Amino acid sequence: MKQRTSRLGAVFYALAGIGLLGSSTLSGQENQNEKKTKTTELSPLVITATRTEMEADKTASSITVISREQIEQAQFRQLADVLRTVPGMTVVNPGIPGNVATVLTRGTATKDTLLVIDGRPVPFNLAGSFNVETMALDNVERVEVLRGPAASLYGGRTMGGVINIITRSGRGLEKPETTAFFESGSYGTFREGLSTLGAAGDVDWAFEASRTDIQGQRINSQFQQSNVAGRIGWQIAEDLRFDLDARYYTADVGVPGTRFANDRDNHLLTEFWSLSPRLVWEVNERWQQSVTYSHSQFRQVASGFTGFQVNNRVDSVTDWLEYQSSLRVTDAWTVLAGAWFQAQSHERFNDNTGLTDIDQNQTNWALFLQSEAEVLPGLNLLGGLRYDAFSDFDNAVTWRAGVSYRLPWTRTLLHANYGTAYTPPTPQDVTPVFFGNPALVAPERSRGYEVGIEQPLLSDTLRVHATAFRNDIRDTYQYLPPFFLPQAVGEATAQGVESGIVWCPCREFSLNLGWTYLDAQDDTNDVRLVRRPRHSLNGEITLRPHDDVTLSLSAVYVMDREDFDPLTFAQRDVEDFLNVRLSANWRVTKNLEIFGRIENLLGDQYEEIPGFPALDTGAYAGVKIRF
Repeated sequence: MKQRTSRLGAVFYALAGIGLLGSSTLSGQENQNEKKTKTTELSPLVITATRTEMEADKTASSITVISREQIEQAQFRQLADVLRTVPGMTVVNPGIPGNVATVLTRGTATKDTLLVIDGRPVPFNLAGSFNVETMALDNVERVEVLRGPAASLYGGRTMGGVINIITRSGRGLEKPETTAFFESGSYGTFREGLSTLGAAGDVDWAFEASRTDIQGQRINSQFQQSNVAGRIGWQIAEDLRFDLDARYYTADVGVPGTRFANDRDNHLLTEFWSLSPRLVWEVNERWQQSVTYSHSQFRQVASGFTGFQVNNRVDSVTDWLEYQSSLRVTDAWTVLAGAWFQAQSHERFNDNTGLTDIDQNQTNWALFLQSEAEVLPGLNLLGGLRYDAFSDFDNAVTWRAGVSYRLPWTRTLLHANYGTAYTPPTPQDVTPVFFGNPALVAPERSRGYEVGIEQPLLSDTLRVHATAFRNDIRDTYQYLPPFFLPQAVGEATAQGVESGIVWCPCREFSLNLGWTYLDAQDDTNDVRLVRRPRHSLNGEITLRPHDDVTLSLSAVYVMDREDFDPLTFAQRDVEDFLNVRLSANWRVTKNLEIFGRIENLLGDQYEEIPGFPALDTGAYAGVKIRF
């Protein structure tokens, strides 16, 4: 592991010295505004792990919840900013705002983690991944991140886990709430937006619109994005509800390449829109049924490229339909069952050749069943089974079993989880254009295990926890430089420990510190998998010197990682890095708030991907008005 300078190490270890090193398995911060005095309120209600609202400590899974309060407190702007704080999750990008980000969950690839919005899957691109770098957070209520296999409920691309974006709702508000904001700062950054949510009679709504303009630090590193999203709900009858989710964004991104290239002409223009109605029927107080449909389209235009990369236009269309039934058989036993159907098409027109070189259409239908029961006070058992059928690939059967137990005398939480998962071949994996194999039908498969413990102390103002995990993967592969052609890996293993401490002794102070150890290996070739750091430390201190003032200092320290050299393309050790973020919020009046932040506070000259420098220190400030 490379050594950091004494200046960087001193800053982080001074932060870490306040408490134990760790990483939050549960968010532990949703109630940090007030000191807890009861030990019965130990975890937030979550949806992602079981698709039903359930206390996180009963799901047997590792879940991190980032609340709306935390998003505003740290001034996170894009989904990638949030995910960098999640234990077991590594996010890297080429250092240019809006450029494609890589999300590695517990050592798995980006295509192995599913992204959903209010339970609706977000369509994947040609590489099987999603565009977190263009996912704005202005209309987000909270982010739930489930780590570990989730295929028994969500199907493919869940070997790493699931990211569920829960959007805001105006349901139940006595009067509408409208917020406008403006922000400016370094690198020619300007952001402005407007949001409103409320209810009138049986109708409720939540809408937001925002615009982001960043000139950038390097040549051709500009980023412009317009984003509109909203949801409208209608309580048709006492037991029948309808809601409609709609979203649209367009982004124009400069792509200068590595620091050796500085290309002035490369651009990516992307556009996405979706429309998704949902009908929920409360048959009675124990039985709920829902039907959800989603239609989405994604377009991308690549221009100005030369050499191996070609100018092209990509079109992707996805239709998804799901039926879900939740039956509470007894007060302690709930059964969930459902079916879904998904059809996707991917097409790419090559502007250089004037030909359509990718034209794929795939369908998938599935049936799933889950049982969750509290068999004894504090003892919860969960099990799930799913069958997926594909038009182009081998079918898959996946299952999951989990247990959690809260010891009554010490309030210690023990949990364990085992599940199988898979990732179907992506369009990139099977197309000859990317030197893929058109005959590839076998999905990558995995077996995931985890065992964890959490101990609340001091009237639940202090929590210490640790989770050991392992993921055995087979039939996997990597895309290696310089031409990023697929190379079979065969067998791989990702294992490690996520540990943490969350301390909220009073309203004026809170502390969250963490350490994740990860060993991700290509077992077939006996080398490490690239971009998976062996050690990741994170920490956050929040101070409230006044009721209307909040200060937050956070840091992420990434150590001992390997990647490809941008010149020789050989795999080698790459430099550790420390990114420190300072933010401040001042509520001047009930309707006026002033905020500011400094990113990369210490000015660390680092590269999340070798050859692609991250932004230097940046300062940003803005104003928010509520009316």
